Amino acid sequence: MTYNFFEENSQFLKSINAISESGFYKEVTPELGYQHKIGHIQKVMLLSQIIAQNEDLDEKQVKILLASAAFHDSGRTRDRDNGEHGVSSAEIAGNYFMKNPNNPYGITQSEIGIIQTAIAYHVINENIPGKVDESRLMKLCLEYGVNIKENFENVKQISAILKDADALDRARFSSRSSSPNSLDSSMLRTKTAKMESVIEFAREINQTYATYVLRENYPNEPIEQGDSAKTLQFLRYNYKIKNGGVRKIENEISVKTAITMFRKILENTKMRAEVEDDEREL
Repeated sequence: MTYNFFEENSQFLKSINAISESGFYKEVTPELGYQHKIGHIQKVMLLSQIIAQNEDLDEKQVKILLASAAFHDSGRTRDRDNGEHGVSSAEIAGNYFMKNPNNPYGITQSEIGIIQTAIAYHVINENIPGKVDESRLMKLCLEYGVNIKENFENVKQISAILKDADALDRARFSSRSSSPNSLDSSMLRTKTAKMESVIEFAREINQTYATYVLRENYPNEPIEQGDSAKTLQFLRYNYKIKNGGVRKIENEISVKTAITMFRKILENTKMRAEVEDDEREL
């Protein structure tokens, strides 16, 4: 699979730059803790793009998916809210696109309801783990004015990928499966997200991202057992305990640095896959 979404003027770059550089996300989520800041949004957008390409979504679907990923946590007021942010995030996204018809995400007025439905659905606890709850999704479609006959399968696919991309970024908590917040692959819905190579890619993205944060904010601290994600969790918790519950204000990674990091990891992943293919042929 060739990933060309880093090319200049690609919809992926337009979308990730738009949400990262406009300041909009920071404005609507000023009280968020570490786990759902802009870095999480960037990683969910990347994972959404990768899953979408492997699941053969067309350009229009990918465009809607990226916009949904960009706004999916915009209604959060805290890291742990048990899903209350789904509806508020959908409302914020709807208001934004209604007020900005000429937006960098390329979203038209007729597509707003699909975005709102996918965002509202991403917090739903499904009755059957790993399977989209079609009944609840249909109710959301009706609520947000989506034509079920024409668009339900598209909405279902976009919603499944958004939930999977969001879940894959649970690798940010730690690379270890023993973590209570870690990724449970049995909960994933799409074939692509369930692939071990994609799960490992999500872990690598988060380890590399955590390493950047450590270097920028905790430069003199050793990385425990080569696990940057686990080390970052510990240092953040330790700082908060020592400072009366106040979180350390960290320098964020620029979107330019994040994109460079994403591109490099993808290139390395592709090279490893090619080497593995050559070894199997020997």
